[in-house]
Amino acid sequence: MYIVLAFTTGFSIIFATILNGKLAQKIGVANGVMLNYLMGLLASVILCFMVRDNIPSFQVFSSIPWYYFLGGFIGVAVVFLFNITVPQIPAVYIVILPFIGQILTSSVIDYFYLDIFSKGKIIGGLLFLVGLIYNASVDKKYQNLNLDFEDQ
Repeated sequence: MYIVLAFTTGFSIIFATILNGKLAQKIGVANGVMLNYLMGLLASVILCFMVRDNIPSFQVFSSIPWYYFLGGFIGVAVVFLFNITVPQIPAVYIVILPFIGQILTSSVIDYFYLDIFSKGKIIGGLLFLVGLIYNASVDKKYQNLNLDFEDQ
């Protein structure tokens, strides 16, 4: 069940990223971020009303370290950066580049917080990166060949 949910989450993230990027093209990057989070607020309010018996008290919030709340700020930065990059690079790169960043970052977090070092994750992330760089160079080569052919 959780694997299906994780798969659905991955699909949803890519779909939302593309939609947010297209929205940002129409109304601007900052406006796209603001509208994205306003819609998220609306969805959150609806969700809170649906599960209202699970909402913690304000005393619980005061016991949580302040840096746990930085996720919202990081989320805004992520949407902002995606809104800039989505119109500029192909969708496959929008999927693979964050994935590589996630693999390498999670490896660093595992090492520092869980004292786990995974050579396999590092090597896998680097192989993805090398493959992406190779693919980008091949794409550029074919693009240049097409441009040269059109000039004739």
